[in-house]
Amino acid sequence: MINQIKEQYFNHFKAQYNLFKSISSDLTKEELFERTCAVMDNHFIEEVEPRFIENWKLELQIQYGNGGLVYKPSSLVLRVKDPSPWYDTGRRGNRFFWSRYQQYLVQRKNWSQDIIDVIDETTDEILRTLGNPRGEEPFDVRGLVLGYVQSGKTANFTGLINKAFDEGYKLTIVLSGIHNDLRAQTQLRLEEEVIGKSNKGVGSIAANDPQHFIQSLTSIDNDITDLPQQISYNLSGSKTLLVVKKNKDVLERLISLLTSLIKQAGELINIPVIVIDDEADQASIDTSDKNKGEDPKTINRLIRETLMLFKQKAYVGYTATPFANLLIGAHTETNDHGQDLYPKDFLVGLPKPDNYCGPDEFFNAAENADDNRPSLIIDIEDEDEKLFKSIKKKDEYYKVESVPPKLKEALLSFLITVSIRNLRGHENQHNSMLIHTSRFTLVQKSLKEVIKEEFDTIVNNVRFNPSSSDVDQIKTLYMEEFVRKTEKWNSATNTNYETFDWVSVYAVMKKIATRIDVMELNGDSKDTLEYHKYKEKGLNVIAVGGDKLSRGLTLEGLSISYYYRNTLMYDTLMQMGRWFGYRKPYLDLCRIYTSIEIASNFEHLAVAMYQLRDEFDKMRNEDLSPSDYAVKMLSHPKMMLTSNLKMKNARAAYQNYSDKLHQTRLLSKEKTSFLNNMKTTTELVTSVYPNLKLQEDKDKKTNTKYHVASDVDVAIITDFLRDFQTYEGSTKSSSESIIEYIKLLNSQEYDELKKWKVIVVEGVPSRERYNQPVNLGPLSLSYTVTRGAQAENVPNDRVDVKAIVAAKQQYFDENKKSGSISAPKLFIYPLNPNAEVFSKVQNVGFDSNLVPIGFAVAFPKTRQDISDEVYLKNKSVSEKSDF
Repeated sequence: MINQIKEQYFNHFKAQYNLFKSISSDLTKEELFERTCAVMDNHFIEEVEPRFIENWKLELQIQYGNGGLVYKPSSLVLRVKDPSPWYDTGRRGNRFFWSRYQQYLVQRKNWSQDIIDVIDETTDEILRTLGNPRGEEPFDVRGLVLGYVQSGKTANFTGLINKAFDEGYKLTIVLSGIHNDLRAQTQLRLEEEVIGKSNKGVGSIAANDPQHFIQSLTSIDNDITDLPQQISYNLSGSKTLLVVKKNKDVLERLISLLTSLIKQAGELINIPVIVIDDEADQASIDTSDKNKGEDPKTINRLIRETLMLFKQKAYVGYTATPFANLLIGAHTETNDHGQDLYPKDFLVGLPKPDNYCGPDEFFNAAENADDNRPSLIIDIEDEDEKLFKSIKKKDEYYKVESVPPKLKEALLSFLITVSIRNLRGHENQHNSMLIHTSRFTLVQKSLKEVIKEEFDTIVNNVRFNPSSSDVDQIKTLYMEEFVRKTEKWNSATNTNYETFDWVSVYAVMKKIATRIDVMELNGDSKDTLEYHKYKEKGLNVIAVGGDKLSRGLTLEGLSISYYYRNTLMYDTLMQMGRWFGYRKPYLDLCRIYTSIEIASNFEHLAVAMYQLRDEFDKMRNEDLSPSDYAVKMLSHPKMMLTSNLKMKNARAAYQNYSDKLHQTRLLSKEKTSFLNNMKTTTELVTSVYPNLKLQEDKDKKTNTKYHVASDVDVAIITDFLRDFQTYEGSTKSSSESIIEYIKLLNSQEYDELKKWKVIVVEGVPSRERYNQPVNLGPLSLSYTVTRGAQAENVPNDRVDVKAIVAAKQQYFDENKKSGSISAPKLFIYPLNPNAEVFSKVQNVGFDSNLVPIGFAVAFPKTRQDISDEVYLKNKSVSEKSDF
């Protein structure tokens, strides 16, 4: 009886606390706690002794009192400009939708106050950046919210939608992935937590009334394509929610419908809209080639055309893998399609929830040498890897004849995990196992069949044959893998995960083994993960699938993952890691069965994400916005940040050039580029001319002449590199990456590369081609440098000069026998326009005052211990910072 009263007391306390918090934002946590206690003193006083209430207050004070929460991280917000004062976070009255959602999280979902506060804080920050829906001024805001995989991004944008409707937004469009399952899952969630249909979900907290009613034109079973062609609907007078998937037919139907409804409302009527793009890096990115004049790709084009319909619009992308979004063209815009989706106005980094388990928990992302947690990664070893590596075509499904040994071990691990969770008091909670080895549905079907057969045998042996080899293997696995690692985990992390004797585990296992289902999840299967139908008793499932399991779809209570599906793209790999999520109560039981190579790739990706968030912290400290600074993203020798089609704006931000030669190779065929480079080179030569001296090669093996200026200040070098234009798509000849490296070694920490040699290389007479003299300001050369034959298979918009530095030329003025460079050098190569490599360059008009220019940079070996890692960033962002 007393426990029931305590539960009622706690629920009433939480509800009252959040009510005060909604209307009194100026109160401290301690003041909110004291005011709530004062109200609660008038309740329950006759039902229990005062000593019980005092003890309950002490429990609540740990979370709500003492001036702050136990865990209260702040969001990371980066804006282009200070937020408009239209959204006053101190004005908390009349927030019907947000208040009932907040109470729903407290009373129905029993979420902790710190998580609710994070949603409240971050959605406030987003809204402060968006336009005023009650005003008359048009606005067009683009932003991105960075969360963690499986961390509660849906809860965050659900809170944002509720607040947006409170503040006067008329229409919310949620773009929910590319699969029907995810769209239906999102629709169901928003019906419960925004709309409140039939007094379910938030409707059980506060029922809808005529003033607070949201109409959804989509349903769980039907999206926008099932609406009649002509409907009469007051879009301007209603609050409307649409959940649609990112599909060509669906989005075209959406545009047609909205166009019709806007006409019905009247063209002059403002209909403020907020577009939430869930998984914003998937399908939404424009992969067209701007250099070829291509139109934006279909989904990107249709999203932009949807936004173009409205005068007051805000686009908010949500993703855990923002690499592609951060590489969108920052200034791309067309008359027909409007601005691209680059988050020009804001970036918001959601804080990591206290009980969330992400890359840091599974991998040593901070690269801490003192991290002595036992590994949760298990190598699938040769036999398993050989099988799945051999399946390269869909018709090779026949190769899956039986369950390989490590996959069987993973199945046994899942049996153990479910049993231990039952003993720990999680008996009615969901448990899931992920098996992802192939994108081919025929392979998935074949694998599901052999797993089902094998698992049925295991279950029968567990129940009826305790002396079987299966039970012996389970017992050994339990003692050596689970008990041992849990004890080590407790020691390393100061946790207290409970272990049990084998007799207790086996007794529970015999009961729960029959309640575990094997499902195949793909477009060809009828199996569905309907966790909501098993809320009371929990669903225990072994899910075999592929792409359907790799993004968006949540696997509740995931503990054991068997994964062999490599990819060379960061974003795809991270999204396939469905084991990230809220797993603290059973993190010690989680296991990832995969190959050593894939585990290594995941660990590199974990480090990349860790450093990406560190970049965000730097931007906040420097007060920079996404329009001021291009975020650096750690690259990899084999993997890519995202697909090549999404990386057209990527350039090397910094790489280690120590003791290396870097030279131009690709030049644009545009006359403007040749003119720019001639002008830039002439300015450089003019600035160093007073210090320029003629030198010959010490070895005198060639007649090449060198015009050398010593002790040239580094600023002159970086100015030249910044102004020089190589072919736009070339990352190999990126001047920006050289500048980044020079800036790094010029910093106070390193203090290198301060003084340079500038070397203008003069050519020699050529019998093969008429040679062109050239004037570089005050310096006149009789011969240019002849390089290169016309290469095959080179696109028509560029020239490939290949190597311009002659053998060992980088060691000019050095001791060539040492094979090292002692001083940094910038070589300038005026190139012979009559050489074959330039034979297809038309209408430029080369003469003595205009020739092609190439350059090379030779770096000495640095004294510093700097990383060989390569970083990429968005070359379309005009930066305002050198940090």
